[in-house]
This record gives sequence, C-alpha cells and structure tokens, in this order.
Amino acid sequence: MSQYTVQPSNKLSFLTKFAFGMGDFWTSIGNIAMSTYLTMFYTDVVRLSPAMVASMLLIVRLVVAFWDLTVGILVDQTKSRWGKARPWMLFGGIAYGIAFLFLFADPFGNSLAGVIYAWAVYAIVNVAYSTVNVSYASLTSLITHDTDEKTQLNIFRMTLANIAAMLMFVLVMPVVGLFPGSSFGWSLFFGVIAVMIPFGYWFTFANTREIVGNESAGNGSRASGTGHHAVADHFRALARNKYWWLTLGLNFALWMYNGIANGMAAYIAKYVLGNSNLTAVIGLATVIPLVIGLPFAGPLVARFGKRNSSLAGLALVVAGSLLVLVNPSSLWVFFVSIIVRMVGIVPMNAALNAMSADVVEYGEWKTGVRSDGMVFSSSSFSMKVAMGVSAAAIAWILGMSGYDGGAAEQSAVAIAAMVNTFVWLPIAMVVVMAVLLWFYDLDTKVAGIAVELAGRRRRTWHG
Repeated sequence: MSQYTVQPSNKLSFLTKFAFGMGDFWTSIGNIAMSTYLTMFYTDVVRLSPAMVASMLLIVRLVVAFWDLTVGILVDQTKSRWGKARPWMLFGGIAYGIAFLFLFADPFGNSLAGVIYAWAVYAIVNVAYSTVNVSYASLTSLITHDTDEKTQLNIFRMTLANIAAMLMFVLVMPVVGLFPGSSFGWSLFFGVIAVMIPFGYWFTFANTREIVGNESAGNGSRASGTGHHAVADHFRALARNKYWWLTLGLNFALWMYNGIANGMAAYIAKYVLGNSNLTAVIGLATVIPLVIGLPFAGPLVARFGKRNSSLAGLALVVAGSLLVLVNPSSLWVFFVSIIVRMVGIVPMNAALNAMSADVVEYGEWKTGVRSDGMVFSSSSFSMKVAMGVSAAAIAWILGMSGYDGGAAEQSAVAIAAMVNTFVWLPIAMVVVMAVLLWFYDLDTKVAGIAVELAGRRRRTWHG
C-alpha cells in the first residue's frame, strides 16, 4: 500500500469525532420536530386543515431546497481563517436557534393571520436549517481524507443523532401532555431546545478543524482539486459523476422512508394503538436499534462494503414492514416490526454520508474539481424535497381518508390509510434504494483513488 494512503493528520481524536457527531444531535432534533410532531401540532392544536398543512409543507420545502444548492455554492467559494464550511455552520446555527423559537407557537389560532404566521415561520426555519445542515455535512469530507475515518465520523454522527431522537420521543408527548388543550406545552418544550441550539453548533465549530484544501497553503491546482473553480465548473463536474446521481437518489429514498415512518408513527400511536403517549415507545423502538447497532456497523461496512452491507440490511426492512400486517392494533407487533426494520436500516444509515464523501473524492480524481459543498448541499436538497413530499403525502392521505383532527376516534377508512401508508410506502422506498445500490460500485475503487489523489497532492505541494 502506498505511503500516501494514511497520513497522521487524517487520524482524528475522540473529541473531534464526538464534537462532529454532536452537530447532528441538534440537526436530528430539528428533523424529528418537523417530521414527527409539526404536522400534528398544526392539525390538532392550531387546527389548520390537513390540505393546507400539506401544501405548506411541500411548497416551502421545495422552494427552500434550492437554497441548499446556494449554500453549497457559497461553501465551495468561501475562504476564511476558519475554513469554508465552519463559519456558515456557526452563524447558520445561531439563526436556526432564533427562528426555531417561534416554530411551535400559536399566537393567532386557526385564522388567516395564523396561516400566514405558519407559512412565514416555517419558511424562515427551513432557510436557517439548510444553511447550518449543508455546511455541517460538508465537514465530513473536509476534516479528513481517510475513508475509514469518514465512516467513523458518520457513525458518531448517526449515533448521536439517534440519541437525540430517542430523547425527543421520550420527552415530547409527556411534556405536552402536562398542558392539555393548549399550545403552551409545545412552545415551552421546543423553546428550551431553541435556546440551546446555537451553543450546540458552537461546540462542533470549536472542536473541529478543516484540513482538506488547506494542506498546500493556497497552492491548489487542477491536479489537486483544491483550487478555485467557477460555479459552472462544479456543475459540469457533478453532471459527469454517476455516483453523485446515485447518492442523490439514495438520499431522497432514505428520507422519504424516514419521513413516512416517523411522521405516521404519532398518528398510529394516538388512533390505532389508542394512546398518544405510545409515540415514545414507538420512537424508542425506532432509535434504540440504531444507537446500539451503529457503533458495530463500522467493521461490517469495512468488511463487506457500503453497498453490500446496505443491500443485506434492506431485506430485513421489508420483512419488518410486512410484520405490521399480522396485527396492526397490537403494540407488541408494532414494537417487534419496528425493531426488525430499524436493525435492517443500520448499514444504510452508517454508510450513506460516507458514500457522499467518497463521491467528493471520486469527483476530484475524475475531473480535478473538488465540490464538497455542492455534493453535500445536493444531498441536503434531495433530503429536503423528500421531507417535504413525505410530510405532504401524510397530510394528503389523511385528508383523503376523512381524517378529523378534532375527533377522539377516526373512521375505519382513516385507520386503514394510516396502517397501509406506514407499511407500503416505506417498502416502495426500500425497492428504490436497492435498485440504486445495485449500480453503486465505488467501494471497489475508492482505495485506489485515495492513493492516486495523495500522490497528486504531494507532487503539487512540492511543485
């Protein structure tokens, strides 16, 4: 193996990995809040119509998704003493925390002013979220060249993200339940989180450093891929990168899966299982397998590859999803079903962000253009679209089934719609992921690419 394969600067300390992972702790809280609880807050507390909520969730997400691409361009064009991604993450995190403070508030109720307020705040929150999330994700490929270290970073990230999700599932409904019939519990719980968010991103900012692109003190070139390139160069390079297209589709399908599964879980707990507090039990069944399984996923992915590990896991996801149909009203059936399919999704969660980092390296090797910001912003773009489509799909399906947010019980048609959506739409997304993974063969090439890129960089540094 080449002397360039491993460099001392590529080996990251535990503090760096932990600090990086903590960034996704706060991102995950925002994801869970908007994908699992916000639709219910709007339909059951503010009493906005499901159709209006669906339109808002979809339109805002689609429009703001283009801001993701803009942030990616800004990251790739930024040069500062803090690097190119970290400053956007820091200041984006401050804006995100401030905007999030107003998200779960109901100052106007179900009125025209209430609708306008919901649209405006939701849009601002998503703009700020995109800014911090794109820049944060870009750090994966900016703080190390080592592909195994990138996988470790992703495991830290996903483990802490799922710990955050677990805390959300356990705490949200009990706190909200202390103030029945009021929006105060929602505003209190998520308001406290909003105050903490900027400090969380500061911790990540303060304990990470960007090294990729800074090794040669500004002597970047086409050979190294770290020099300045026009925006059009980045777009042309990505268009020629087939793995970028594949990971774009994988991100969309995975977040559609997550959005449908998480978003419908709260409704199933409340109306199918008959107890809204069971959202916590379902949530725990969702995240505990990830929290336990992700630290063990590194050796699995290293041994069998990102693609093969993910494909094997997806078979379990299908089996677990179908298990729900045995008895949809049984908590234990739901509990076991969710555990099985979350065990199956562990390899995909461990591998996908690292796949995007490998796509950056492949793009630099193939075209000479390194597009950290744009690769991760496009992943965030596809995630944003998927979250909007999945949230809107839930609201649309509920609306068409005759769902009434003010009713204590729902019709048989509405119950069936909840169960079928929870089972069959995730299976459809699994099929899409499996097809895309079948064509992803970058695992067999990335080691050689890393060696060649290291050689190019070394020749560039020594001119």
